[in-house]
Amino acid sequence: MTVVEVLPGGGWYTEILAPFLRDQGRLIEATPPISSPNPFSRKMAIKYKAKLDANPAVYGRVTMEAFEPPSYMGLGAPESVDMIVTFRNIHDLMYANVHGDVSDAIALRFFRSAYRALKPGGILGVVAHRAPPSMSITKSFKLGRLPQDYVVSLAERVGFRLAGTSEINANPKDPGTVPVWYLPPMLSQDAKDPARYKAIGEGDNMTLRFEKPGHQQ
Repeated sequence: MTVVEVLPGGGWYTEILAPFLRDQGRLIEATPPISSPNPFSRKMAIKYKAKLDANPAVYGRVTMEAFEPPSYMGLGAPESVDMIVTFRNIHDLMYANVHGDVSDAIALRFFRSAYRALKPGGILGVVAHRAPPSMSITKSFKLGRLPQDYVVSLAERVGFRLAGTSEINANPKDPGTVPVWYLPPMLSQDAKDPARYKAIGEGDNMTLRFEKPGHQQ
């Protein structure tokens, strides 16, 4: 399969995907370029590229695709990809304006790009921080989360079909009402009540499988 990983960050999942696909597949990393005008994105891109360059036996066949919302959001040529995966990034594609209102315009552009790049029958896999179903989008955005039904609706609006869900990344101890960065592994709540957040564990995550209608040739 040709697989695109979107916004790999430090490469935690790349360490799994690259050796799995090395001999009988192709892995494309959609990540900000090292020429990014954004200092944080540029720093992350340089660090990520250095990680790949340091281990050619594992990462030597990985290729890169510029992806930096909202400027670069292509995920490959039309109908060229078998699978696209993204881990805990959907909330990052939601943006708040100066009035605090949250827009899903960039997130929808991502889903449209994914739909365009996938072959008929292709798969989009999403792992995302989950908010309670009754929580407003504005509030959940501030916590780094989104309600599951809302994420599903974004994908369905561009033509995807929900083909399956899993609770493999769920955490019933997480109430869904605290910022995800308060929880492990970040624990960035200024040392306030760390025992409470360690007891909760990592954030509750939805795991969704979408398919582009049609059949692989």
